Amino acid sequence: MANTNGPELLPQRWAIILLASLMVGALVLTMAGLLPGLGAAGATILGLHKLMA
Repeated sequence: MANTNGPELLPQRWAIILLASLMVGALVLTMAGLLPGLGAAGATILGLHKLMA
């Protein structure tokens, strides 16, 4: 029998981490370019994940 409950919801902690990384990445993208923007977004995800874990 298949699971009919649908996909599992994203925990609030991950929603906050992803939203913060999107904002930081967009800010750095406008100031410094694509690669630094992607690096800042990735670093934000890793840092907040370790901080909030």
